[in-house]
Amino acid sequence: MEYQIQLQLGPQGYLHGQESLSKLFSDYPQARDLIETKLHQATDVMSFLSEFKEIIETIAIAENNKFSYSHDRYSLIYNEIKKVGFENVEEISDDMLEITLRSVDEQDRKHLVKVNLPSNYPFATPKAEWDLPVAISNYTTLASILAQHRAFVIRFQSFFNCMDDLDKHMRIIEPDKPKRGDTWRKIALGHHCSLEIQINAESPLDMKPKIRFFGNVNRVKDLQNKWKESTWNKRLSIHQNLLDSFQLVSGSTDAYEDYTTTGDIECGICYSYKLNNTDTPDIICSNVSCNRGFHYQCLYEVSCSK
Repeated sequence: MEYQIQLQLGPQGYLHGQESLSKLFSDYPQARDLIETKLHQATDVMSFLSEFKEIIETIAIAENNKFSYSHDRYSLIYNEIKKVGFENVEEISDDMLEITLRSVDEQDRKHLVKVNLPSNYPFATPKAEWDLPVAISNYTTLASILAQHRAFVIRFQSFFNCMDDLDKHMRIIEPDKPKRGDTWRKIALGHHCSLEIQINAESPLDMKPKIRFFGNVNRVKDLQNKWKESTWNKRLSIHQNLLDSFQLVSGSTDAYEDYTTTGDIECGICYSYKLNNTDTPDIICSNVSCNRGFHYQCLYEVSCSK
C-alpha cells in the first residue's frame, strides 16, 4: 500500500499523511512514538524514509497476522461449541469472550458454568466459574470444562436433593438466596432460637452434621443436650432428623419443649429479621419469660429515646 506524506525533519519536525495512515498509527501507538522520535532526530530525508518504510511494513505484517489469528480463533471456538453441542450452551456474548454452558441433572435442575475466554485463546487458559461445592481445576477447552462440570453435578446429586428438602420443609433464615454450592443453612427454631447446620456435600446423610445453636443461654444448652442425645437416622431426610430431635412425639412423657414452631425469630422491637439487609437480632434477652432477640441498633435507639 502506498501512503502520501508531508514531512519536516528536526526537533520541530512534523509528519502529515492520509487518514488511513493516522488510523494505522492510532492502532499501534508504540510505532507512532518510534517514528516521531526518529523524525526529530533525523538529518537525512532518505535515511528517515527507509526507516519509516521498515516500520510501516512491520505494522502491515502484524495487521495481516492479526486478521488471520482472529479468523482462526472464531473458527476454533465455533468448532468447540459444536463439539459440546449447541443444546448445552445457555448463552454466548457477541464477541465470543463469554460462554455459559449448562448441565441438567436427574431432577431436571439446571446447573450453569460461565467460561471467560481470553482474547488470545487458545494460547491462554480460559477461566471458568460454577456454583458447586468444589472448585474447577485442570481444564483447557470447553469440552473438558463441561465434562468436569457434569461429573461433579452427578457426584453431588444426593447433596442437592438434601438441600432442596431442607429449603422446602424448614424456615431458612440465611443465606437469603441459597446457591447450589452453599453447604450450610441457618434455620429458625422456636423460642427465638436458631441453628446453623453444615452439611457434608460428599455424604450428606451418612453422619450427624455439625450444628451451632443461637438463642438464650439456657435454651441453647437445652438444644445442645437434645442434639447430643438424639440418634441420627441416615435413612431419613435431614429435615426429618431435625424434627425428630427437637419436636415432642405425641404421647411422650419427655419434658422437653417443642422447638419446631418458628414464628418468633424477628426482632422484638422492629419485628423484622434483617435490619439494613445485614444485621440480625443476635442480642437475646436473658429473661426466660421474654427470651426475644433484638438488633443492636434497635436497642440503642430505644435506649437513647428514653
